[in-house]
Amino acid sequence: MAFLNKISDIFTPKPVEVPPYPSLILMEVTNACNLRCSMCFIYGEGVKRRRATGFMKRELWQQAIDEMGSWPAKVTLDLHGAGEPLLHPELFEIISYAKSKANISVGFLSNATLLTREKADAVIETGLDWIGFSVDGAQKEIFESYRKGAVLEEVEANIDYLLSIRKPGIGEPGRPTVYLNMVCHPEADTGLFIDRWKGKVETILLSIKKINDKGKNIPAKFSKPCFLLSQQLIMGWDGTTVLCCEDFCEEYVTGRFPEMSLSGIWHGARFDKARQHHHKGTFDKIDLCRYCDSVVFHQYAEKVIEVNGRKTLVRTELASKQE
Repeated sequence: MAFLNKISDIFTPKPVEVPPYPSLILMEVTNACNLRCSMCFIYGEGVKRRRATGFMKRELWQQAIDEMGSWPAKVTLDLHGAGEPLLHPELFEIISYAKSKANISVGFLSNATLLTREKADAVIETGLDWIGFSVDGAQKEIFESYRKGAVLEEVEANIDYLLSIRKPGIGEPGRPTVYLNMVCHPEADTGLFIDRWKGKVETILLSIKKINDKGKNIPAKFSKPCFLLSQQLIMGWDGTTVLCCEDFCEEYVTGRFPEMSLSGIWHGARFDKARQHHHKGTFDKIDLCRYCDSVVFHQYAEKVIEVNGRKTLVRTELASKQE
């Protein structure tokens, strides 16, 4: 009998250890966007949009932030999703409300086209902790061929102004950490981009994996459980929560807020099922995960560049190649 119990233990799924609360919440304030970038999974040319466009309502974002603020753990709140956060008319109210909670740090990713001087001033006044900008290069023709609707000179000027009005003390309110994200298209000069921003921003992220061919199955022997399943919770503008930040079409819904609490969703059956699949190495049972290259071991190249005493971390995300 003892032997049979041991066999049973081997084949019985073990509970996956999950932190009491997610450490990162991606709260999409809107999925509307003012650009039509050619490589975009949502607004790219020929892409059929499968979600309604909308803006998160006040009662929803207030209730979500109130719950996060009640947790006895620190939370990073990221206000971007499938759209441009600066389009939301209440964005700076949302930031200020989140900053009123002692345990929440808050930031967002933007294309910088709508970052007027007035809005840049508001970024500083709200005490935003960090802000990222998607800027694919420093060459006008290449940049504007991908970022359709954007003008490179205007984007650079907007970012330069924000950098110029930051408070001098590192880590103090009014000095958000700034990072730039560049998708490295084949014809883009990454060296030129680095030279343009080194010593000005804290981090430059260079990504080449996002332009690789998608759709190839990743052998399980090269895979490991996705660490994001124990870190982040994704909520759309209407309260729908999904498994992954790459789930642009709500393929794997984990719950709906406020019908369920964020904590309830985090520990809910849908999340648990996905974690069990990853824990057992059967992540391919989830359509969303089957062709994802985020479950393999990524390699990163990092270097620090110092200009006039100011350091910039350049982090290059290398492509994941399967033999």
